[in-house]
Amino acid sequence: MAEGLQIIIIILFSWGTLAALLVLLPTLLPARVTRAQQVVQNSPGRAFVIGLVNFLFFGLVATIFAQGGDLGGLIAAIILLALLAITAVGLAALNQIVQTRLFPTRSGVCVGLKTAVILIAGGLVPLLGWFAVTPILLLLSLGAGIIALVRRNSSTAPHESGTSFS
Repeated sequence: MAEGLQIIIIILFSWGTLAALLVLLPTLLPARVTRAQQVVQNSPGRAFVIGLVNFLFFGLVATIFAQGGDLGGLIAAIILLALLAITAVGLAALNQIVQTRLFPTRSGVCVGLKTAVILIAGGLVPLLGWFAVTPILLLLSLGAGIIALVRRNSSTAPHESGTSFS
């Protein structure tokens, strides 16, 4: 009985800290989260495909490294933590998008936490949330985070130099 209670406490604590992270990241990494937000709004399909391909590739690489003993397991853990960090940036962007859609006139930490809790709760719905909503949101977030990480600033992009051909 005590083990079940410990698991429930750990899960609730993890959800609370994830919600706090989703609200904190836009403050810590505003440029990256803003870029990821633009990616999700403008090309969600592209972000999903990039997230899926990278998850499959790096998941395979991490699985191969995990077979290599202690050092390989450490490398695999570092790869997975890097993927989770990039995914967190994308999730923070999704949290901001959902926040502006649910609460268009309000902003702030309390509204951000409410939105994060709603987003996390949507992924906890049995079956549909576990096997459809959560994987889609995580792969979309990973793709958006990767694109935001590797994409150049829009001010240095050659096609957006201020000249217009229309």
